[in-house]
Amino acid sequence: MAWIKKLYVPLSSSELVRLAAAAEAAAMPVAAWVRHQALLVVDAARKPLPLSPAALPERPPSKLTRRVGTYFTEEQFEVLGEHARACGLTVSCFTRHLILGFKPIVRRPLARSAIVALNRAGASLNQLVQLTSKGIVLTPDLTQAVAGVLEEIHALRDALLRVDATDTRKRTPNDRLEGR
Repeated sequence: MAWIKKLYVPLSSSELVRLAAAAEAAAMPVAAWVRHQALLVVDAARKPLPLSPAALPERPPSKLTRRVGTYFTEEQFEVLGEHARACGLTVSCFTRHLILGFKPIVRRPLARSAIVALNRAGASLNQLVQLTSKGIVLTPDLTQAVAGVLEEIHALRDALLRVDATDTRKRTPNDRLEGR
């Protein structure tokens, strides 16, 4: 088999120690063990990714100073990349989470776009509120704009809640994997 891609995964010293211990327990070199763990996910691509509510840490516990490298075929790397993108992670971060025992959660793009729209509406409302706090009297047009933004925020919030309520009941694991 020809090796095509090489992946470097930065790890902290403590993570590398854990990884080396797991590889030693499996009587495998570290790189082979990492490849094996990643390929378990790639091979499971034909099945839906198991979703877990396990929270991923925002940042690694310490500075990432150690590297582990392994090779993948083009197809394996592409499938791994698709899984990583679905979770909103880089390939190296996704792989690090997998080999450390986390189950990355597939992100929901519809909810994300609604959250972005809600954030924009809130930012617009905040700008108008800042004008009034500086002593600027809002004209009737601006007062109507504030009321319109507030209505938009309530509509977006309600839409998010409806999507979330129906989304968890009707989505199949394949939909989650594909980001629908």
